[in-house]
Amino acid sequence: MTGQRWLMNTAAIEGPELEHLVRRELAGAGFTVEPSVIPADGGLGVWHEPGRGVLVRWGAPDEPPIEHQSRYDTLRTAVRLALRTILTDAGFVVEEEHEHPQLTVVAVRSAHGGL
Repeated sequence: MTGQRWLMNTAAIEGPELEHLVRRELAGAGFTVEPSVIPADGGLGVWHEPGRGVLVRWGAPDEPPIEHQSRYDTLRTAVRLALRTILTDAGFVVEEEHEHPQLTVVAVRSAHGGL
């Protein structure tokens, strides 16, 4: 697997179909996947944005008081890592923008390419 990762092809699945696959994978992993862009009560917002891919955003119920901010930041980091791991293990190509609290799924690896 080492060294081959960057040589594999991605399948031409995009738009609503890619969004459906991402939603199904995350729901199967036990996450609450919201039907809208705005995640509520710790659920996930999953939506397709043309030209970018499928965006996945985790939403905590409320912003914590300042004295609990470090715990919140740790939890947010753990959730992002879990989401990234679930999606990449399922064969999705995931990009992370550190300035935004979301992940972007840009493709799914082809079944014959394996990774």
